[in-house]
Amino acid sequence: MCMRIARSMSRPGLVQSLAVLALLAGSMASPPLLAQTAQWQSLYDKAMRQQADKAYGPAEQSAHQALELAQQQRQGQQPYMASSLNLLGLIQQAQGRNAEAVRSLTKALELSQASLGTHANTASVAWNLGNVQQNMQQPREALQSYQRSLDVAQALPLDATSLALREKTLQALSSLYASLSEHDKAQAYLRQLSTLLADGAAQTDVATRVQGLLTLAQSLEQQGRLQEGQQALSQALALQEKAGASSTNLVPILLAQAGLHSRQDKDAQAAAEYERARVILTEQAPQALVLAQVLNELGLWQAQSKDYVQAYALFEQAQAIASQHAPDVLWQAHLLSSRARMAEAMRQEDTAQTLYAESLVLYRSQDRSEALLGQAGALNGLAGLAYRKRRFKEAQPMFTEALGLMEQAVGRSDARLLPLLDNLAALHRSLGRPGESEHARRATALRKQQGRPGE
Repeated sequence: MCMRIARSMSRPGLVQSLAVLALLAGSMASPPLLAQTAQWQSLYDKAMRQQADKAYGPAEQSAHQALELAQQQRQGQQPYMASSLNLLGLIQQAQGRNAEAVRSLTKALELSQASLGTHANTASVAWNLGNVQQNMQQPREALQSYQRSLDVAQALPLDATSLALREKTLQALSSLYASLSEHDKAQAYLRQLSTLLADGAAQTDVATRVQGLLTLAQSLEQQGRLQEGQQALSQALALQEKAGASSTNLVPILLAQAGLHSRQDKDAQAAAEYERARVILTEQAPQALVLAQVLNELGLWQAQSKDYVQAYALFEQAQAIASQHAPDVLWQAHLLSSRARMAEAMRQEDTAQTLYAESLVLYRSQDRSEALLGQAGALNGLAGLAYRKRRFKEAQPMFTEALGLMEQAVGRSDARLLPLLDNLAALHRSLGRPGESEHARRATALRKQQGRPGE
């Protein structure tokens, strides 16, 4: 029996940051209603420049001065107060003061809604508020803010600004629902996004459109719709290459394609994508943490090909790059898990068991979804070692816990559950239990659902 688990479990993901939308300060009110509009605008622009230069203390002072000036007026002050509060909230967010940022942005949204109503500024403030709430691990509140931004954007005339807001909010909503394993809702927003990207109306930056396609591909992959996911990634790659932007922008697409190939057991094709990413990063970002990720994956490929000397060298390079960054517990866990898999392939079972156990401790210390996948992978590895020694009763609770963690991370309908279901079905047979196990039935049903009945 071959203990299987999806390779993507131990693959650290790239963190995709969403761009902050600035307000259209110059179009908030026409004709100007403040007697001191020029002075307010000067303070506002100054705060914006200081924020861009990361001079957050002076930027916050200038934003407060702009807010105080707007508050002194008798009429028409609300749009200016809203813009001042929005900028203040972004400055507070940049300093990690998220609770204060939420208060500033919430008040800004109230004022913008009251004074401007259906306006791009209102949608932008709601978007900014959603970003802060998401950073604070408040997904439900963030969903409400993003939805509010989308509702306003969709009510606006179709132009570059409203399209940008629609794309970004649809992308944020789909990603957030997917992270909550509410895939039906995620797909509904992705369909809207896909239509927007495909109908030629989109006028926003390439990075936003590419990120939308990456999100779409990820959701399709999670549903087992691998062919459609590959099509979305091919479209993203063609779009990025046509844009002629920095080749480092190709790396997230290459990594996504590599992960998709791994899901289809096309390891040679996955390795080719990782190698292309390695060449780009070695030339343009040789100290980037993502290069350590790529080297780690190539090390796993070499270990699988039984070139253990090369695999060890790649793991060492990955560790050297990772050590130059702030301590990252997940990265250490990933590298330990990779070394465990290599040791297992070399039949150094005691070493593999020690490394899996060490990685499991680190994964358990984290509360991110990626850590749940890592725990599942480490437990699967430990259970596989016990199984091969015919310690079936020891393996069973570890396989079962790994399946529960995987379900917690990706839901009950994701194709990545199949290796664990297969392992538990094999364990059922090895224990000599009669009939087909529940796990075998689930695996059959899931393959049918995924369009892979004969696999």
